[in-house]
Amino acid sequence: MTTENAIRNASIDRFQVSVDALRTQCPPPPAAGDDVSSRTGFGQQRAVDAIRFGMQMAHDGYNIFVLGPLGSHRHGLAQEQAAEHAADRDTPDDWCYVNNFKDTERPAALRFPSGRGAEFREDMQGLIGELRLAIPAAFEGDDYRNQLKATEQETQKEVEALWRSLEEQAAQHGIGVLQTPTGYVLAPLAEGRVIDDKEFDKLPEKKREQIKAAIQSLSETLKARIDEMPKLRKRLRERVRALDQEVVSHAVSLLLNEVRDKYRDLPQVSAYLDDIERNIVDNAQDFRQPETQASPFARRDSTRLFSQYEVNLLVTNQPGQPAPVVYETNPSYPNLIGKIEHRAEMGALVTDFRMVRAGALLRANGGYLILDARRVLERPFVWEALKQTLFARRLTIESPGETYGLVSTTTLKPEPIPLDVKIVLIGERWLYYLLCHYDAEFNSLFKVAADLDDDVERSDDNIRSYINLIAHRIRERALSEFSAGAIQRVVEERARRAEDSERLSMHMRSLDDLLVQADHCAKQRGSAEVTAADVAEALRQNDHRLSRIKHRTVDAIKRDTLLIDTAGACVGQVNGLAVSELGEYSYGHPLRITATTRVGTGEVVDIEREVELGGAIHSKGMMILSAALSARYAPDVPLSLHGSVVFEQSYGGVEGDSASVAELCALLSSLSGVPIRQSFAVTGSINQLGRVQVVGGINEKVEGFFDVCKERGLDGSHGVVIPHGNVKHLMLREDVVEAVRDGRFAVYAAADIDEAATILTGIAAGERDAEGKFPEGSINRRVEDRLIAYAQSRKDFSDHEADDEPQE
Repeated sequence: MTTENAIRNASIDRFQVSVDALRTQCPPPPAAGDDVSSRTGFGQQRAVDAIRFGMQMAHDGYNIFVLGPLGSHRHGLAQEQAAEHAADRDTPDDWCYVNNFKDTERPAALRFPSGRGAEFREDMQGLIGELRLAIPAAFEGDDYRNQLKATEQETQKEVEALWRSLEEQAAQHGIGVLQTPTGYVLAPLAEGRVIDDKEFDKLPEKKREQIKAAIQSLSETLKARIDEMPKLRKRLRERVRALDQEVVSHAVSLLLNEVRDKYRDLPQVSAYLDDIERNIVDNAQDFRQPETQASPFARRDSTRLFSQYEVNLLVTNQPGQPAPVVYETNPSYPNLIGKIEHRAEMGALVTDFRMVRAGALLRANGGYLILDARRVLERPFVWEALKQTLFARRLTIESPGETYGLVSTTTLKPEPIPLDVKIVLIGERWLYYLLCHYDAEFNSLFKVAADLDDDVERSDDNIRSYINLIAHRIRERALSEFSAGAIQRVVEERARRAEDSERLSMHMRSLDDLLVQADHCAKQRGSAEVTAADVAEALRQNDHRLSRIKHRTVDAIKRDTLLIDTAGACVGQVNGLAVSELGEYSYGHPLRITATTRVGTGEVVDIEREVELGGAIHSKGMMILSAALSARYAPDVPLSLHGSVVFEQSYGGVEGDSASVAELCALLSSLSGVPIRQSFAVTGSINQLGRVQVVGGINEKVEGFFDVCKERGLDGSHGVVIPHGNVKHLMLREDVVEAVRDGRFAVYAAADIDEAATILTGIAAGERDAEGKFPEGSINRRVEDRLIAYAQSRKDFSDHEADDEPQE
């Protein structure tokens, strides 16, 4: 065979990927063990070490941000690690709010050893119940009645003595002291009776003057006696109050001493009990009315009277229990910081210390609080309040309106509570990096980043640990037993999920979904064991539920609505491959890419970019493509090409550089005149040196073209060209592997643009010889000859224009 014939009939078998490399099988799994490490942080040792470091650090700011995608077991890992460290910490204290008798708008906080706060609340409830009975009973006792009666009688005697002395003094002057509805008056007497004005006028003038003088003199004395009466009544009230306080003090001190003895080791509590005693004694007279004889309004007043001695238990912990681990799913401001409730009374909203409620920060005090970062940032006022609390290391419970000065009404201002809590924020990586960039305080508070790995190496040891992990999650969810084949199938699917045959995905939610759905399939057919067929059926059903758009695309290609050729050959036209993502579902499909060339100024027009449908990465790929083209061919002459490349029937945005190999092959085909086989599709990105680089979604892309070819009938001519570096990522569906094994489909790997062009055309691309020339008839020779011809045409055209210019 001549060299030219060899070039025209280049064999592409050497580029074909072996069947064994299309899907890496999982070896028979060993028996599942109970390796704890395989389920608590398996494959996430870096993140586990970071979390442990953050939880062990007692200094300020060493809170933790767990970085990882949704479904990566980030919450479970954080809770497991928090629970592990919580077991080694002391049980936190209890916290209560009680009435501040000096300023009722500022409730006082009381701290108790774990469990004693609840005991104190119960003791105070019992004390209040006893006080409700003991205080009124003390006022009903004979001793109190006798003392009260004696006090009143003593005062009454003083009053009587005052009036008696006045009456005796007036009688000496013939004057009587009379009490009327409007007060006291002095009137003249005759023979022991009051005389009227007529009788008074009949008296001798001298007598009348004497009586008038006596009345005027006695009037001053009467006024003095009247002025003395309020003082006597006040003295009586003071004596009664002192008596009441003495009686109440005796009754209360006996009851309070029992509580004092129990909490004598807590000075703050003892001081509070002293305040209660002083308050009760100072307001002793308010307790005189027994509830059994009171009206409904009086009973309400009595309830309010005694309620001021109740205890608002905010948080309590049982002795001996580990430190709390709290996961707040709805971190709104009240749920996180706490709130002050109100109740309606007679058309007004009122509150008191009993209506202060604890939030997640206080419930987790002394332990660990796990929060979703996005939810914290989405709730109004929460992020700033959280940062302020962590900086201050104390919790102030108040409404957001009060914090920001938006409310002018009077409300409670509870005493701040010291805070010792480790915060674990959970969020995506992009959110962490945004906070680092835009929030200057973030790194001061969250100094520990625990970055979860998306996948783990598919080594023998890791496979064993992964199988243990699968077995643990099966037991945890009480699923049916999985056969060895089912376990193999699950492990293989985890490699496919990782888009790498040498890795295993650590996305735990999708793993759990697969196990549960496979178990459902087994139960549907009445089996107590899950087999590989059940796993495959679960995958098929899941794909069927989500693949409506995918099937519509294949149907449109089958009906020639979307023009994709899968047979024949065409110059300047190639089947590229794209991946569409719909939520968590993605599928591959072919796209027709065409290129045209003519004489020009060295410009390759990206039509997608010109109409603003091409993204930045796609535009970068086109520029690299142009650079590779100019560097590889006719380096000694100006590039005199005008080319254009477009995705046909593409009406949305185009992003990524994974079509740059296909675009360059289309340009080479247009320049060389060598047709490209339409039974092939190609994917890959190109660099300036012509090397083919790996792309994403390789499995979906291969399967997408396979599905289109299968609909039209596989005849052994169909295949896909992928980057050589993507071979290790292949985990194709079993039907695709079977078709390749039967010779009905093929997968080829290209390391550079020459290999890709050779596979697509069947003609060798050709390499430069010792003289720097490409072989005659090769693709590269044809391309270079065409570019040289373009350059000569451009020169000739320029010279012709110069000759046609008029001479001066």
